[in-house]
Amino acid sequence: MDLSMASLIDSTRIEKILLAKKVGQFLATDQADVERRTVENVARVLAQDISSQVRRVLAYELRQCDKPSRDLANKIASDIEQVSGPFLQATQVFSSEALEKLIPELEDSVRAWIARRDDLPENVIHTLATVGRENCVAALLRNDCLELPESACRTVISRFSNNRRLMDHMGARRDLPLSIAEQIIEKVSDHFKHILVEHYCLDNVIAEELAGASGYEVMWEQIKVATTSQVHAFATDLKINRGLTHQTIVEMASRGSMTFLESAMGLMSGHTLDKIKDILTLRDVPAFVALMKKADVPDDLAPKYLGLIKAHNKKKK
Repeated sequence: MDLSMASLIDSTRIEKILLAKKVGQFLATDQADVERRTVENVARVLAQDISSQVRRVLAYELRQCDKPSRDLANKIASDIEQVSGPFLQATQVFSSEALEKLIPELEDSVRAWIARRDDLPENVIHTLATVGRENCVAALLRNDCLELPESACRTVISRFSNNRRLMDHMGARRDLPLSIAEQIIEKVSDHFKHILVEHYCLDNVIAEELAGASGYEVMWEQIKVATTSQVHAFATDLKINRGLTHQTIVEMASRGSMTFLESAMGLMSGHTLDKIKDILTLRDVPAFVALMKKADVPDDLAPKYLGLIKAHNKKKK
């Protein structure tokens, strides 16, 4: 192909792109029926253009059109993702019933665009949860503009209970029914387990289960060989990620890491590490009681703290 021919093709494509933009903008506004029908015929031709750029520009402009002809809308919806995705995320041309029927015919990456909409009715949400694959369901679970029905959550759990990534996305939500939060607590990673316990006020039994033997074992394997600075960094990361609990502190101290207890109590109370170490000598009992209160130690764990600290102090003598 010579340069003049290549230049001609590029020029033609640019002209079509500009035409697609004008056609889409025209149809997105109220126009006389005769003029609309004429321009829609042009749009039909552009929707079949060999250039995806032309089709993409047309679809992007038509996403704001509330009454394109159904055949034109269907043509765009069945195009490649770059064309159909932005259109389906915004268009109002399809009823909830039509959208529900369309979803099973789409590629999963295109379904994900629909899942990001902020106006999905319950029947469409349930269809996405039922037929969507991982990308689509992940987009649905990350969509904070929607309130997910319990039935849709149960469908996702039934299909993807072993998919930690999707369970974590669900665990990050703030609108789950309590029954769903309880159901997924053993299916999410440790970080989201702690978030679920705190946000949904799950009782201590569930809290102990979520941070149970297997979770503590993993944590202990890291802490038992760590330096003092590494232990402090580990405790800091837990606090930042809202995973530092008094049950965890007691468990790690029970396994032999008073360094973790000292760092964690400093983070919980705002005291320096030196001050924490001084208080934990128990020479000043009122100061120890004040520390327990400032760190919000639960009443049932305070005796465990005291017992661990006394045993540690006795061992040092």
